[in-house]
Amino acid sequence: MANGSEVGVFALATLGMASAALGLDRHWRDLVGPRWAASRPWTKTLRLIAVACWGGAFILAVREEGAGIGTLLGIAALTVGASTVTLTLAILSMRKPRRPVQRVAEAPNGMASGCDE
Repeated sequence: MANGSEVGVFALATLGMASAALGLDRHWRDLVGPRWAASRPWTKTLRLIAVACWGGAFILAVREEGAGIGTLLGIAALTVGASTVTLTLAILSMRKPRRPVQRVAEAPNGMASGCDE
């Protein structure tokens, strides 16, 4: 069974990955919405939080498990955190309504064929 420090390592790694994802404009717009754009200082802050969380996860893992196993635990935590955030973003992006795709036959004046007339 996992002790509190291992849970903390995985929580910090996942929080770091989530902060890094929110620091990117595309994921910010997907989760928050296009009306509220993230400002440049806010994205930099989110990225700094991500780096701090990753560093904290590695420091905690190495302090609790030693250099060899702690490094492996830190890398595994980053992998699990990235997978968790990726799956969460994929599930949340499916809830957005998609715009209907315009069919080729519906394209105005031959634009779908690419020829200039």
